[in-house]
Amino acid sequence: MSRPRTVTHAYRMPGGWEKVDRHALTADHAEALRGEGFTLVRARRGWSDTREISLSLFLAKHG
Repeated sequence: MSRPRTVTHAYRMPGGWEKVDRHALTADHAEALRGEGFTLVRARRGWSDTREISLSLFLAKHG
């Protein structure tokens, strides 16, 4: 199994992208971020592999 992605930024309206504490993207952390009103996260794995991930889709798949 590959290592989890690390969340670096999160997006919500009306604030836009916000830097957040680095934390592994797990179902529990995704649920907590969604509870704070975030809808997307930027998560990275390694130096050059950064993705924007929908929290709703992530939780549907992993939650």
